[in-house]
Amino acid sequence: MQRIHYLDGLRGWAALFVLFHHLLLAFAPDGQESTLHASPLLAPLGFLTDGPLAVAIFFILSGIVLTAAVTHAQMRGRDLGLGSLLLKRWLRLGIPIFAAALLVLALFTVGLDRSIAIGWASESSFMRSFFPPGYDPTLLLVLKESFMSAFLGPTPPHDPVLWTIRIEFAGSVLVFLLALLLPAGRLRLAAALVIGVALALLPPDWPAPMPLGWIGNYCALFALGVALFELLRLDLQRSASRNTEWRDALGFTLLALGLVLYPLFGLRVYDMAATPPVIGDHPILGGSQLRAALVVMGVLLSPTLQRFLSSATSDFLGRVSFGLYLLHMPLIWSVGGLAYFALSDLLGHWPAALLASAVVILLSLTMAALFHQWVEQPSMRFSARTAAVAAKPGALFSRLIGHGGVVRNLELLPVTARRNPRHPLK
Repeated sequence: MQRIHYLDGLRGWAALFVLFHHLLLAFAPDGQESTLHASPLLAPLGFLTDGPLAVAIFFILSGIVLTAAVTHAQMRGRDLGLGSLLLKRWLRLGIPIFAAALLVLALFTVGLDRSIAIGWASESSFMRSFFPPGYDPTLLLVLKESFMSAFLGPTPPHDPVLWTIRIEFAGSVLVFLLALLLPAGRLRLAAALVIGVALALLPPDWPAPMPLGWIGNYCALFALGVALFELLRLDLQRSASRNTEWRDALGFTLLALGLVLYPLFGLRVYDMAATPPVIGDHPILGGSQLRAALVVMGVLLSPTLQRFLSSATSDFLGRVSFGLYLLHMPLIWSVGGLAYFALSDLLGHWPAALLASAVVILLSLTMAALFHQWVEQPSMRFSARTAAVAAKPGALFSRLIGHGGVVRNLELLPVTARRNPRHPLK
Protein backbone atom coordinates (compact mmCIF):
# COMPACT_ATOMS: atom_id res chain seq x y z
CA MET A 1 0.00 0.00 0.00
CA GLN A 2 1.48 3.34 -1.05
CA ARG A 3 1.76 6.39 1.14
CA ILE A 4 -1.60 8.09 1.70
CA HIS A 5 -0.62 11.59 0.61
CA TYR A 6 -4.01 13.19 1.10
CA LEU A 7 -3.80 12.39 4.83
CA ASP A 8 -0.56 14.40 4.95
CA GLY A 9 -2.51 17.28 3.44
CA LEU A 10 -5.26 16.93 6.05
CA ARG A 11 -2.64 17.00 8.79
CA GLY A 12 -1.13 20.13 7.26
CA TRP A 13 -4.43 22.02 7.32
CA ALA A 14 -5.04 20.84 10.88
CA ALA A 15 -1.65 22.25 11.93
CA LEU A 16 -2.55 25.58 10.34
CA PHE A 17 -5.82 25.63 12.29
CA VAL A 18 -3.87 25.05 15.52
CA LEU A 19 -1.83 28.16 14.68
CA PHE A 20 -5.05 30.15 14.10
CA HIS A 21 -6.45 28.82 17.39
CA HIS A 22 -3.46 29.99 19.40
CA LEU A 23 -3.43 33.38 17.69
CA LEU A 24 -7.06 33.82 18.74
CA LEU A 25 -6.27 32.77 22.32
CA ALA A 26 -3.28 35.14 22.40
CA PHE A 27 -4.94 38.29 21.09
CA ALA A 28 -8.64 37.85 21.96
CA PRO A 29 -9.81 38.78 25.48
CA ASP A 30 -10.83 35.89 27.72
CA GLY A 31 -14.14 34.41 26.63
CA GLN A 32 -14.34 36.34 23.36
CA GLU A 33 -13.14 33.34 21.34
CA SER A 34 -16.20 31.44 22.58
CA THR A 35 -18.43 34.38 21.67
CA LEU A 36 -17.04 34.35 18.14
CA HIS A 37 -17.76 30.63 17.77
CA ALA A 38 -21.32 31.17 19.04
CA SER A 39 -22.05 33.91 16.49
CA PRO A 40 -24.62 32.79 13.84
CA LEU A 41 -22.44 34.42 11.18
CA LEU A 42 -19.05 33.09 12.30
CA ALA A 43 -19.99 29.72 13.82
CA PRO A 44 -19.85 27.85 10.48
CA LEU A 45 -16.24 29.04 10.13
CA GLY A 46 -15.32 28.14 13.70
CA PHE A 47 -13.32 25.10 12.54
CA LEU A 48 -10.67 27.49 11.21
CA THR A 49 -9.66 28.27 14.80
CA ASP A 50 -10.66 24.95 16.36
CA GLY A 51 -7.39 23.67 17.81
CA PRO A 52 -9.04 20.87 19.84
CA LEU A 53 -10.60 19.46 16.66
CA ALA A 54 -7.24 19.67 14.86
CA VAL A 55 -5.40 17.83 17.65
CA ALA A 56 -7.98 15.05 17.67
CA ILE A 57 -7.49 14.72 13.91
CA PHE A 58 -3.73 14.41 14.50
CA PHE A 59 -4.25 11.43 16.79
CA ILE A 60 -6.58 9.57 14.41
CA LEU A 61 -4.21 10.17 11.49
CA SER A 62 -1.31 8.83 13.53
CA GLY A 63 -3.21 5.60 14.10
CA ILE A 64 -3.87 5.23 10.36
CA VAL A 65 -0.45 6.05 8.97
CA LEU A 66 1.61 4.25 11.61
CA THR A 67 -0.43 1.12 10.99
CA ALA A 68 0.05 1.60 7.25
CA ALA A 69 3.81 1.94 7.65
CA VAL A 70 4.19 -1.20 9.79
CA THR A 71 1.85 -3.24 7.60
CA HIS A 72 3.68 -2.18 4.44
CA ALA A 73 7.03 -3.15 5.99
CA GLN A 74 5.61 -6.53 7.03
CA MET A 75 4.33 -7.17 3.50
CA ARG A 76 7.84 -6.53 2.19
CA GLY A 77 9.25 -9.12 4.58
CA ARG A 78 11.00 -6.78 7.00
CA ASP A 79 11.73 -8.07 10.48
CA LEU A 80 10.29 -5.46 12.83
CA GLY A 81 10.65 -5.26 16.60
CA LEU A 82 8.83 -3.10 19.12
CA GLY A 83 12.06 -1.76 20.62
CA SER A 84 13.49 -0.51 17.33
CA LEU A 85 10.16 1.03 16.31
CA LEU A 86 9.91 2.93 19.60
CA LEU A 87 13.53 4.07 19.42
CA LYS A 88 12.95 5.42 15.93
CA ARG A 89 9.77 7.14 17.03
CA TRP A 90 11.43 8.69 20.09
CA LEU A 91 14.30 10.13 18.06
CA ARG A 92 12.08 11.18 15.18
CA LEU A 93 9.96 13.25 17.55
CA GLY A 94 12.60 14.22 20.11
CA ILE A 95 15.24 15.69 17.80
CA PRO A 96 12.89 18.26 16.20
CA ILE A 97 11.42 19.07 19.62
CA PHE A 98 14.92 19.79 20.94
CA ALA A 99 15.75 21.92 17.89
CA ALA A 100 12.61 24.00 18.51
CA ALA A 101 13.54 24.22 22.20
CA LEU A 102 16.86 25.76 21.21
CA LEU A 103 14.89 28.53 19.49
CA VAL A 104 12.96 29.10 22.73
CA LEU A 105 16.24 29.24 24.65
CA ALA A 106 17.69 31.75 22.17
CA LEU A 107 14.60 33.98 22.38
CA PHE A 108 14.74 33.96 26.19
CA THR A 109 18.46 34.69 26.12
CA VAL A 110 18.01 37.86 24.05
CA GLY A 111 14.99 38.96 26.10
CA LEU A 112 12.21 38.54 23.54
CA ASP A 113 9.62 36.91 25.80
CA ARG A 114 6.52 39.12 25.49
CA SER A 115 3.98 36.55 26.69
CA ILE A 116 2.92 38.31 29.91
CA ALA A 117 2.83 41.72 28.25
CA ILE A 118 0.61 40.38 25.47
CA GLY A 119 -1.62 38.75 28.07
CA TRP A 120 -2.22 41.99 29.94
CA ALA A 121 -2.66 44.07 26.79
CA SER A 122 -5.16 41.66 25.22
CA GLU A 123 -6.74 40.49 28.50
CA SER A 124 -5.68 36.93 27.69
CA SER A 125 -5.03 34.66 30.67
CA PHE A 126 -3.73 32.08 28.17
CA MET A 127 -0.70 34.27 27.51
CA ARG A 128 -0.30 35.53 31.08
CA SER A 129 0.01 31.96 32.37
CA PHE A 130 1.88 30.50 29.41
CA PHE A 131 5.16 30.06 31.32
CA PRO A 132 5.52 29.19 35.02
CA PRO A 133 6.43 32.17 37.22
CA GLY A 134 10.16 32.82 37.10
CA TYR A 135 10.78 30.28 34.34
CA ASP A 136 14.35 30.64 33.09
CA PRO A 137 15.34 27.86 30.65
CA THR A 138 18.88 26.53 30.35
CA LEU A 139 20.45 24.24 27.79
CA LEU A 140 20.41 21.21 30.11
CA LEU A 141 16.83 21.94 31.15
CA VAL A 142 15.44 22.11 27.61
CA LEU A 143 17.46 19.00 26.69
CA LYS A 144 15.78 17.10 29.54
CA GLU A 145 12.39 18.54 28.71
CA SER A 146 12.71 17.63 25.02
CA PHE A 147 13.83 14.01 25.35
CA MET A 148 12.24 13.03 28.68
CA SER A 149 9.46 15.29 29.96
CA ALA A 150 7.80 15.57 26.57
CA PHE A 151 7.38 11.78 26.46
CA LEU A 152 6.91 10.87 30.12
CA GLY A 153 5.57 14.06 31.66
CA PRO A 154 5.14 16.57 33.08
CA THR A 155 4.52 18.84 30.09
CA PRO A 156 7.70 20.79 29.19
CA PRO A 157 7.33 24.38 30.43
CA HIS A 158 9.28 25.77 27.46
CA ASP A 159 6.33 24.97 25.17
CA PRO A 160 3.08 23.83 26.83
CA VAL A 161 1.61 22.71 23.48
CA LEU A 162 3.93 19.70 23.79
CA TRP A 163 1.41 18.05 26.14
CA THR A 164 0.26 16.18 23.02
CA ILE A 165 3.61 14.39 22.59
CA ARG A 166 3.08 12.19 25.64
CA ILE A 167 -0.22 11.05 24.14
CA GLU A 168 1.37 10.68 20.71
CA PHE A 169 4.05 8.36 22.08
CA ALA A 170 1.62 6.30 24.18
CA GLY A 171 -0.68 6.00 21.19
CA SER A 172 2.25 4.91 19.04
CA VAL A 173 2.99 2.08 21.49
CA LEU A 174 -0.62 0.92 21.19
CA VAL A 175 -0.54 1.04 17.38
CA PHE A 176 2.76 -0.85 17.17
CA LEU A 177 1.48 -3.58 19.49
CA LEU A 178 -1.71 -4.04 17.49
CA ALA A 179 0.19 -4.08 14.19
CA LEU A 180 2.94 -6.44 15.38
CA LEU A 181 0.84 -8.91 17.38
CA LEU A 182 -2.18 -9.25 15.10
CA PRO A 183 -2.32 -9.98 11.37
CA ALA A 184 -3.81 -7.36 9.10
CA GLY A 185 -7.48 -7.90 8.46
CA ARG A 186 -10.69 -8.45 10.37
CA LEU A 187 -9.01 -9.73 13.53
CA ARG A 188 -6.95 -6.56 13.91
CA LEU A 189 -10.02 -4.48 13.04
CA ALA A 190 -12.11 -6.15 15.75
CA ALA A 191 -9.34 -5.89 18.35
CA ALA A 192 -8.81 -2.19 17.60
CA LEU A 193 -12.53 -1.46 18.00
CA VAL A 194 -12.78 -3.37 21.29
CA ILE A 195 -9.65 -1.76 22.73
CA GLY A 196 -10.74 1.67 21.53
CA VAL A 197 -14.10 1.39 23.30
CA ALA A 198 -12.41 0.14 26.48
CA LEU A 199 -9.96 3.04 26.48
CA ALA A 200 -12.71 5.55 25.81
CA LEU A 201 -14.60 4.29 28.87
CA LEU A 202 -11.64 4.56 31.25
CA PRO A 203 -12.26 7.00 34.11
CA PRO A 204 -10.03 9.97 33.23
CA ASP A 205 -8.81 10.32 36.83
CA TRP A 206 -7.81 6.63 37.15
CA PRO A 207 -5.68 5.51 38.95
CA ALA A 208 -6.10 7.88 41.87
CA PRO A 209 -2.46 8.48 42.93
CA MET A 210 -1.33 9.35 39.40
CA PRO A 211 -4.26 9.92 37.02
CA LEU A 212 -3.45 8.53 33.58
CA GLY A 213 -6.91 7.53 32.41
CA TRP A 214 -7.23 10.67 30.31
CA ILE A 215 -4.21 9.53 28.26
CA GLY A 216 -6.00 6.25 27.64
CA ASN A 217 -9.08 8.21 26.59
CA TYR A 218 -7.06 9.95 23.89
CA CYS A 219 -5.36 6.70 22.87
CA ALA A 220 -8.82 5.50 21.85
CA LEU A 221 -8.38 7.79 18.85
CA PHE A 222 -5.26 5.86 17.83
CA ALA A 223 -7.20 2.60 18.06
CA LEU A 224 -9.86 4.18 15.88
CA GLY A 225 -7.11 5.04 13.38
CA VAL A 226 -6.01 1.39 13.29
CA ALA A 227 -9.61 0.32 12.65
CA LEU A 228 -10.04 2.92 9.89
CA PHE A 229 -6.87 1.70 8.18
CA GLU A 230 -8.19 -1.86 8.15
CA LEU A 231 -11.51 -0.66 6.76
CA LEU A 232 -9.61 1.31 4.11
CA ARG A 233 -7.69 -1.82 3.10
CA LEU A 234 -10.92 -3.78 2.76
CA ASP A 235 -12.41 -0.94 0.75
CA LEU A 236 -9.44 -0.77 -1.62
CA GLN A 237 -9.75 -4.50 -2.27
CA ARG A 238 -13.20 -3.78 -3.69
CA SER A 239 -12.10 -0.71 -5.67
CA ALA A 240 -13.65 -2.00 -8.89
CA SER A 241 -17.13 -1.54 -7.45
CA ARG A 242 -16.56 1.99 -6.22
CA ASN A 243 -19.22 4.60 -6.99
CA THR A 244 -17.60 8.03 -7.00
CA GLU A 245 -20.85 9.99 -6.81
CA TRP A 246 -22.23 8.40 -3.66
CA ARG A 247 -18.81 8.35 -2.03
CA ASP A 248 -18.46 12.09 -2.61
CA ALA A 249 -21.97 12.76 -1.34
CA LEU A 250 -21.42 10.74 1.84
CA GLY A 251 -17.90 12.10 2.34
CA PHE A 252 -19.00 15.74 2.09
CA THR A 253 -21.94 15.04 4.39
CA LEU A 254 -19.66 13.63 7.08
CA LEU A 255 -17.24 16.55 6.62
CA ALA A 256 -20.08 19.06 6.98
CA LEU A 257 -21.33 17.32 10.12
CA GLY A 258 -17.87 17.42 11.64
CA LEU A 259 -16.84 20.93 10.64
CA VAL A 260 -20.04 22.96 10.55
CA LEU A 261 -23.37 21.38 11.47
CA TYR A 262 -22.36 19.76 14.76
CA PRO A 263 -20.96 22.95 16.37
CA LEU A 264 -23.51 25.20 14.65
CA PHE A 265 -26.53 23.45 16.18
CA GLY A 266 -24.81 22.69 19.47
CA LEU A 267 -25.33 18.94 19.28
CA ARG A 268 -24.10 17.09 22.36
CA VAL A 269 -22.52 13.66 22.31
CA TYR A 270 -20.57 11.54 24.76
CA ASP A 271 -17.19 13.15 25.36
CA MET A 272 -14.53 10.45 25.02
CA ALA A 273 -11.95 12.54 26.86
CA ALA A 274 -13.72 14.35 29.64
CA THR A 275 -10.71 15.57 31.62
CA PRO A 276 -7.87 16.79 29.44
CA PRO A 277 -4.82 18.70 30.66
CA VAL A 278 -5.54 22.38 31.24
CA ILE A 279 -4.02 25.83 30.92
CA GLY A 280 -5.57 28.00 33.58
CA ASP A 281 -9.14 26.82 34.14
CA HIS A 282 -9.93 25.92 30.54
CA PRO A 283 -9.45 22.47 28.95
CA ILE A 284 -7.24 22.36 25.88
CA LEU A 285 -9.08 19.44 24.32
CA GLY A 286 -12.70 18.73 25.00
CA GLY A 287 -15.60 17.33 22.95
CA SER A 288 -14.02 17.24 19.51
CA GLN A 289 -13.34 13.52 19.15
CA LEU A 290 -16.54 12.59 17.33
CA ARG A 291 -16.16 15.57 15.00
CA ALA A 292 -12.59 14.54 14.18
CA ALA A 293 -13.75 11.01 13.38
CA LEU A 294 -16.44 12.40 11.05
CA VAL A 295 -13.90 14.60 9.26
CA VAL A 296 -11.37 11.81 8.75
CA MET A 297 -14.01 9.34 7.58
CA GLY A 298 -15.36 11.94 5.16
CA VAL A 299 -11.91 12.40 3.66
CA LEU A 300 -11.34 8.63 3.39
CA LEU A 301 -14.59 8.32 1.44
CA SER A 302 -14.51 11.30 -0.92
CA PRO A 303 -12.24 11.25 -4.03
CA THR A 304 -12.83 14.99 -4.49
CA LEU A 305 -11.62 15.79 -0.97
CA GLN A 306 -8.64 13.51 -1.52
CA ARG A 307 -7.69 15.37 -4.70
CA PHE A 308 -7.87 18.71 -2.88
CA LEU A 309 -5.78 17.42 0.00
CA SER A 310 -3.20 16.11 -2.50
CA SER A 311 -2.83 19.53 -4.19
CA ALA A 312 0.43 21.48 -4.12
CA THR A 313 -0.74 23.76 -1.30
CA SER A 314 -1.96 20.87 0.85
CA ASP A 315 1.21 18.91 0.09
CA PHE A 316 3.34 21.84 1.27
CA LEU A 317 1.34 22.19 4.49
CA GLY A 318 1.68 18.46 5.10
CA ARG A 319 5.46 18.61 4.73
CA VAL A 320 5.91 21.52 7.13
CA SER A 321 3.15 20.63 9.60
CA PHE A 322 5.33 19.37 12.46
CA GLY A 323 7.66 22.34 12.22
CA LEU A 324 4.62 24.61 12.11
CA TYR A 325 3.27 22.96 15.26
CA LEU A 326 6.58 23.29 17.13
CA LEU A 327 7.58 26.80 16.07
CA HIS A 328 4.40 28.85 16.00
CA MET A 329 4.02 29.51 19.75
CA PRO A 330 7.59 30.83 20.28
CA LEU A 331 6.98 33.14 17.30
CA ILE A 332 3.65 34.33 18.74
CA TRP A 333 5.08 35.37 22.11
CA SER A 334 8.24 36.91 20.61
CA VAL A 335 7.88 38.31 17.08
CA GLY A 336 4.10 38.52 17.39
CA GLY A 337 4.46 40.54 20.57
CA LEU A 338 7.02 42.90 19.04
CA ALA A 339 4.80 43.54 16.00
CA TYR A 340 1.69 44.00 18.13
CA PHE A 341 3.22 46.58 20.48
CA ALA A 342 4.83 48.44 17.58
CA LEU A 343 1.40 48.90 15.99
CA SER A 344 -1.14 48.98 18.84
CA ASP A 345 -0.62 52.60 19.91
CA LEU A 346 -1.04 53.78 16.33
CA LEU A 347 -3.82 51.47 15.10
CA GLY A 348 -5.58 50.15 18.18
CA HIS A 349 -5.93 46.59 19.44
CA TRP A 350 -7.67 44.64 16.68
CA PRO A 351 -5.85 46.10 13.63
CA ALA A 352 -2.54 45.59 15.42
CA ALA A 353 -3.51 42.05 16.43
CA LEU A 354 -4.52 41.15 12.87
CA LEU A 355 -1.31 42.54 11.36
CA ALA A 356 0.83 40.88 14.03
CA SER A 357 -0.99 37.61 13.34
CA ALA A 358 -0.27 37.94 9.62
CA VAL A 359 3.43 38.42 10.40
CA VAL A 360 3.42 35.33 12.65
CA ILE A 361 1.64 33.20 10.03
CA LEU A 362 4.05 34.12 7.22
CA LEU A 363 7.12 33.72 9.41
CA SER A 364 5.87 30.42 10.85
CA LEU A 365 5.32 28.94 7.39
CA THR A 366 8.71 30.13 6.18
CA MET A 367 10.60 28.85 9.20
CA ALA A 368 8.65 25.57 9.15
CA ALA A 369 9.77 24.99 5.54
CA LEU A 370 13.40 25.57 6.51
CA PHE A 371 12.92 23.46 9.63
CA HIS A 372 11.63 20.58 7.53
CA GLN A 373 14.68 20.68 5.28
CA TRP A 374 17.39 21.27 7.85
CA VAL A 375 16.01 19.47 10.93
CA GLU A 376 13.22 17.03 10.11
CA GLN A 377 14.76 15.33 7.08
CA PRO A 378 18.13 14.73 8.81
CA SER A 379 16.33 13.54 11.95
CA MET A 380 14.30 11.11 9.85
CA ARG A 381 17.44 9.62 8.34
CA PHE A 382 19.27 9.50 11.67
CA SER A 383 16.38 7.88 13.53
CA ALA A 384 16.01 5.24 10.78
CA ARG A 385 19.73 4.39 10.85
CA THR A 386 19.86 4.28 14.63
CA ALA A 387 16.80 2.05 14.87
CA ALA A 388 18.24 -0.28 12.21
CA VAL A 389 21.53 -0.55 14.11
CA ALA A 390 19.70 -1.23 17.38
CA ALA A 391 17.60 -3.91 15.70
CA LYS A 392 20.58 -5.89 14.38
CA PRO A 393 23.67 -5.10 16.46
CA GLY A 394 25.21 -8.53 15.90
CA ALA A 395 24.82 -8.36 12.15
CA LEU A 396 26.29 -4.88 12.12
CA PHE A 397 29.33 -5.97 14.15
CA SER A 398 29.96 -8.89 11.80
CA ARG A 399 29.74 -6.66 8.74
CA LEU A 400 32.11 -4.07 10.18
CA ILE A 401 34.71 -6.63 11.32
CA GLY A 402 34.36 -8.74 8.22
CA HIS A 403 35.12 -5.84 5.91
CA GLY A 404 38.15 -4.79 7.90
CA GLY A 405 37.40 -1.37 9.23
CA VAL A 406 34.77 0.56 11.08
CA VAL A 407 35.26 4.01 9.59
CA ARG A 408 35.43 2.81 5.98
CA ASN A 409 32.20 0.85 6.35
CA LEU A 410 30.03 3.35 8.20
CA GLU A 411 28.23 3.93 4.93
CA LEU A 412 27.17 0.28 4.98
CA LEU A 413 24.96 0.73 8.03
CA PRO A 414 21.53 -0.73 7.23
CA VAL A 415 18.87 1.84 6.55
CA THR A 416 15.19 0.92 6.85
CA ALA A 417 12.06 2.82 6.01
CA ARG A 418 13.80 5.34 3.76
CA ARG A 419 10.80 7.31 2.66
CA ASN A 420 9.98 10.85 1.72
CA PRO A 421 10.09 12.51 5.17
CA ARG A 422 6.85 13.92 6.41
CA HIS A 423 5.26 15.04 9.64
CA PRO A 424 6.09 12.47 12.38
CA LEU A 425 2.50 12.19 13.61
CA LYS A 426 2.06 9.19 11.26
